[in-house]
Amino acid sequence: MKACDKMFSEEGSWFKGNLHSHTVNSDGRLTPAQSASYYREHGYSFLCLSEHDYYTDLREELDRDDFIILPGLEASTYLITSDDFSNVFDAETLNRGYCDMTFQELMAFRNKNFHFCLKKAHHIHGILGTKEMQKTADADAFTTNQLYPIRVYLNQWNGIAAAQTLSDNLKKKGCFTTYNHPVWSRVDIEDVNGLQGIWAIECYNYDTVNECAEGEDTVFFDTMLRHGTDISCFASDDNHNGGTFQDSFGGFVMVKSEKLDHESIVANLLKGNYYSSNGAVITQWGFRNGEIYVDCENAERVNFICGGNIGSSRTVMMENNIPLQHVSIPLTGLEQYVRIEVKNTLGQTAWTNPIVF
Repeated sequence: MKACDKMFSEEGSWFKGNLHSHTVNSDGRLTPAQSASYYREHGYSFLCLSEHDYYTDLREELDRDDFIILPGLEASTYLITSDDFSNVFDAETLNRGYCDMTFQELMAFRNKNFHFCLKKAHHIHGILGTKEMQKTADADAFTTNQLYPIRVYLNQWNGIAAAQTLSDNLKKKGCFTTYNHPVWSRVDIEDVNGLQGIWAIECYNYDTVNECAEGEDTVFFDTMLRHGTDISCFASDDNHNGGTFQDSFGGFVMVKSEKLDHESIVANLLKGNYYSSNGAVITQWGFRNGEIYVDCENAERVNFICGGNIGSSRTVMMENNIPLQHVSIPLTGLEQYVRIEVKNTLGQTAWTNPIVF
């Protein structure tokens, strides 16, 4: 994103949404209708039903004046390893080095009496884009209730090529793409560094934060930014609603939009007119008179994370137990980029997207 005086538009209203969720159409426990009602009742305005490797478009059934569905899916590719695949794959597959499965076939394969290791994964969202993006896709665009094949690599892969191919193919179908939970997925930075055309990386995944403490990640985000990748971030739930812990209402995006409809919400996401959060609030931020600033609510600390030289980043903390509402710092002009994290007095965080200089 390029720097401007006010990074959020002055016109429009704030709409809260979850971009990562699962229902009974993959491995969740709620029906799509139950999930939509659940989120609407808790103050959400939009929800992406991102089933595993299964594209759905339930706008006609679930959209309301005050709540909309963003069609999409969470597509996958995996690296699995074993000392001997010869008893489960034919010679042609072994020679090729990969096979394609459906989500159900992969689950059945995992339940076989056969030892293998699920070493790495790329989970990449395809979310239905703007009308122009859909028009460009034309005949290749997704149709509703469409299974998407999972490519499973045997013993070795080119991680960056696998991710790039998956993202590119989803974009050809009229979607914009996200890269999800890299820490949980066990990828190395070499598997993602240099990815092109990914809209955002998941900086906070509420489900895996609770499941295994592997859902909060900005290291991949910053490393990709430092290497020149043009990428934003987003927070989400990745809710399944069936475990021993709560996985709804913990990660979300707040989008500034003139209207609550698919075209407006998606357009404002793509141009960065939003912030990510697990509870903290940002009302405005920007760059003016050589300073980066943020307006926020009840902050205990504000982190200004800067790309560039060691020591470029700074943290401002509240004093005398007086929460911060407005914070600014001067920039040196040597920063590669800057992004902001606001941590409130309840320990919750909000993340801006990066301004790139």
